[in-house]
Amino acid sequence: MWLCALGAVALFRVIDSTIDLHVFGYEHVAAQIRARRPFIVVVWHGKGLLPIFFFQGLPLVVYSSQPRDGTLRPISAYIRRLTLGALHHLGYQVVDAAQYPSESRGVIRFLQVLGHSHGGVIAADGPAGPMFHAKPGAAFVAKKTGVSLIPVGAAMQHVITFESWDRFEIPEPFTKGALVAGTPIVVPDDIDDAGLADLSRHLELVLNDLTAQAEVEAFATRARRAPASSSEVADPP
Repeated sequence: MWLCALGAVALFRVIDSTIDLHVFGYEHVAAQIRARRPFIVVVWHGKGLLPIFFFQGLPLVVYSSQPRDGTLRPISAYIRRLTLGALHHLGYQVVDAAQYPSESRGVIRFLQVLGHSHGGVIAADGPAGPMFHAKPGAAFVAKKTGVSLIPVGAAMQHVITFESWDRFEIPEPFTKGALVAGTPIVVPDDIDDAGLADLSRHLELVLNDLTAQAEVEAFATRARRAPASSSEVADPP
């Protein structure tokens, strides 16, 4: 599996180098980095590959989980293990909640890691959907740690789509892609459960809006390229 993951990373690095990527809203990320404030990148599960490649090099911890009801198909389980191995090769630390007796134990571990001034990456609709519907996990983690949420919409023009609940997307070579980062969302530490539910609904709307903007840019015939890229980030949070 280790060698397969390494091979997958090598292949995706080649594909990634061919993508005509346009980035918008990076100033929101750059401001957090300059201030050395940790943040959590929030994405949709099926569209997470492009942000993962873009943000590599930053000390971000990826939170991962899987359904605990036994519905995960063998092929999906294999792809998941391959993906987690690839994340390690890309330099990410991974908190795999599936390794813990309960989801809450995994979340606690994620909170502990974030408490050491690390940033993170989390899928708002993971681990089992429904897709494009935000669960309360991201807002809850932000409340407990004081870390800001930065929603990021992603889109690619030509992709290979898996037959999975999240319709996970892998880019085809030489495709056009776009990332759109939104303004940071700060979650008050005294927010109640009702407030968390409202904030999650707001996060869902924002993510869907950013994704729609990314789709417009990815499919536009002409678009400007943002001056900042992940390779230009010198001061990680």
